[in-house]
Amino acid sequence: MSRTSPRLTPLAVGLVAAVLLVACDKKTTTTTTPSGTATTTTVAPAPATTSAMNSAGNAVSDSAVTAKVKTALLADDNVKGLQIDVDTKGGVVTLNGTADTQANMSKAQTIAQGIEGVKSVENKLTVKP
Repeated sequence: MSRTSPRLTPLAVGLVAAVLLVACDKKTTTTTTPSGTATTTTVAPAPATTSAMNSAGNAVSDSAVTAKVKTALLADDNVKGLQIDVDTKGGVVTLNGTADTQANMSKAQTIAQGIEGVKSVENKLTVKP
């Protein structure tokens, strides 16, 4: 049975808070009003933090696009979705693998292009009857 020292917990909380605050920009504004002075402090994510959050969001979006494309390929009776690998980066979908006919190779590209969030499709499929 493990037991955490009571002194260790506040230290851990303090370290986590310090790490979170380092990634923020703090801005204090002092305004003079007829009734006195008002001070406002705002805390916003630092530009690097915002960039990292956007990158994470893009990765999630790319994963969602990949899943939608793969699902649509698997749902088609003619396209052999299990023989096609789908990768997405920045909304650009890359299809790798094989199709049994030229028509199904083109159909796979058309299906991928019809998915919301797809900017373009790189069709690297080969025909293998």
